[in-house]
Amino acid sequence: MPTVRKSLRQAKPLTAQQRAKLAAIKDQDIDFSDNPELTATDIKRGRLKPMGRGGARPGAGRKPSGRKPVSLRLKPSLINALRLQAKREDKTISQVAEERLTVSSK
Repeated sequence: MPTVRKSLRQAKPLTAQQRAKLAAIKDQDIDFSDNPELTATDIKRGRLKPMGRGGARPGAGRKPSGRKPVSLRLKPSLINALRLQAKREDKTISQVAEERLTVSSK
């Protein structure tokens, strides 16, 4: 049987009847018999790698940046100034703020 591949853009939205049919299926009615039972030993032996960061290739994916998210309350004028400077210099607001803070702390 050939494999049919479609992107989400090509897929048609579900009809109301199809959505109702899917919603009516209970978890206990789903047949998982074709999925083998996995044990900790299987994972240790490399038969299955649990999903984590990255893609299919080893080392693929976004690398940790070491940065931490922080929320600040700033005046709108300061936010606009940071955005304008970031746009002018083709940088992120974070980069502009970091430069300003390191210059002022010296």
